[in-house]
Amino acid sequence: MWSQKVFPCTRWLGAYRRRWFVPDAVAGLVVWALIVPESMAYAAIAGVPVQFGLYSVPIAILGYAMFGTSRRLFVGPSSTVASLSAATVAPLAATGSTNYIALTAALAILVGVLYIVLGLLRMGFIARFFAKPVLDGFIVGLGLYIAVGQLYKVFGAPKPSGNTVQQFWDVLTSIDEWNSTTTIVGLASLALLFGLSKYAPKVPGALVVVVLGIAATSAFDLASHGVAIVGTVPTGFHFVSWSGVSVDDLWEMIPGALGIIVVGFAQSIAIAKAYAAEDNEPIDPSGEMIGYGAASIGSGVLQGYTPTGSLSKSAAAEEAGAKTPVAFLVTAAFVVLTIFFLAGVFEDLPEAVLGAIVIHAVSGMIDFRKLTRLWRAHVADFWLALGALLGVILIGILAGIVVGVVLSLVLLIHRLDHPHVAILGTSEDGKRFEDVAEHPDASPDPGILVYRLDAPLIFANADVVAEDVVARIDQAVTPIRAVVLDLEAVYEVDTQGADTLVHLSEQLQRRDVRVVIARAHVAVIEYMQRDGSLAKLGDGAVWTSVDEAVIAVRPST
Repeated sequence: MWSQKVFPCTRWLGAYRRRWFVPDAVAGLVVWALIVPESMAYAAIAGVPVQFGLYSVPIAILGYAMFGTSRRLFVGPSSTVASLSAATVAPLAATGSTNYIALTAALAILVGVLYIVLGLLRMGFIARFFAKPVLDGFIVGLGLYIAVGQLYKVFGAPKPSGNTVQQFWDVLTSIDEWNSTTTIVGLASLALLFGLSKYAPKVPGALVVVVLGIAATSAFDLASHGVAIVGTVPTGFHFVSWSGVSVDDLWEMIPGALGIIVVGFAQSIAIAKAYAAEDNEPIDPSGEMIGYGAASIGSGVLQGYTPTGSLSKSAAAEEAGAKTPVAFLVTAAFVVLTIFFLAGVFEDLPEAVLGAIVIHAVSGMIDFRKLTRLWRAHVADFWLALGALLGVILIGILAGIVVGVVLSLVLLIHRLDHPHVAILGTSEDGKRFEDVAEHPDASPDPGILVYRLDAPLIFANADVVAEDVVARIDQAVTPIRAVVLDLEAVYEVDTQGADTLVHLSEQLQRRDVRVVIARAHVAVIEYMQRDGSLAKLGDGAVWTSVDEAVIAVRPST
């Protein structure tokens, strides 16, 4: 039905049962307890006042609930995307200024529009711009970037500058300037957060430390002891003027917006696909883009920062018994109530508590086991992941994204120009051809090199393949008089690949070595017919099986 394609929410709304509302409402309250303090903490990462973190929630949730294709994915404020947002906007305006806030909101709308355009163009494959090893390294680096950026709040130290390594060193070496009371509050908050997550994971730790922090400020007058507090948090919506946002600003933010889409989409779609696999329900990546776009526009309209999918909130809702996205709509409703009636309560919240919440939230991103796993499994992948990590902490987030995309392309090209090949021999029973490296009992045909390529034959590897064939002929103990190229695993060939086959055949013919092709796919043959390379190979160059090809080139006795 067209309505389900345009509004995926109709798929579950039509089947909604009244008995589901109570568990959905309970789950919604659980997520509300998590998202209120975290959205305010992430606002600090994005560089906007804490209330704008709350503004990022209501319509974002509604937008994804209407247009998203996952029933269990929560889309809302994220520390990852908040950092990317700050990196994009910071060069254009002073952090925390009215113009900065407006540009942050404009960036969210810009990201949303681009998401929707890309979704309509069926560009869901964009997440593949980040190879998994590179994304792992980038996420670890981003986690370190965010956590180190919050350390000065936890210790009451002067705000550091420079890259992540420099900031860490500045905080570490300014120990004589740490505020002792702030340090106690910050470390106690961290201890409580990590303790609750380990021993009482269902307790909303962020809300607990927020309540205790506010209570401690009032009970012990922490502000008079040098503890920085959030300060005035206006009740209700208080928007800034859009007048400072220009077309030039939007143009300059496009690279950052695309970076947010690549990283945010890669994370969100991974969560959505994981849940879809559990539920045996389809997920449309391009449709998800439209859902994320609606959420981002919804956040920007209320002058919030760009949202993305959250595994922790999605999992919390599931553990609390959520049945449908109505749970998240309940969360949105309670956030609106918080904005209108409870926002002022957070005025006495210590900044150290917000810093601790952020560090705890991103601690899961700093998982070095992913890198050690890459080291054990594949050294090349490890170095690519390490390169993305270092790009973030030594240069910056946006530079890290560029490094990540470039390294992903390097990884792709590296794998294409190092294709797997197999030398085939007759099986022990004589019924088939097998890879002699996997089946030592297989016997290569004397004087014939049966060469199987397990990759596309394109510009990135064509020369490598040709050189490898020639090298194997030169190194053969028994003189090679014919080469059978088994193309069963080659599903694609380009002009350079086809030309290389012709040049290889001509080169070897001058050495009295015949070259033929076996088991080529129809698409490959048709391509070579269209570009004229097949005719250049001559008659009898193409065979339907390796057996036929070997018989055809085997010297007559």
